[in-house]
Amino acid sequence: MVANEKRIEDITLENIKNGEVTLLQLSEIYTKMGFVFIADSGKFTHIKKERKERIH
Repeated sequence: MVANEKRIEDITLENIKNGEVTLLQLSEIYTKMGFVFIADSGKFTHIKKERKERIH
């Protein structure tokens, strides 16, 4: 567990790769910015921006 939680603005990709970020923080990043974090076998592999469908 993360003893010293970081502010969302202070989180880096290195923090995510090292497992220093909580699921709640990742959820907040997704909610605020739309980024999705991809993992394989419990390890971070990459990040992508979620595409939102346009309604005409």
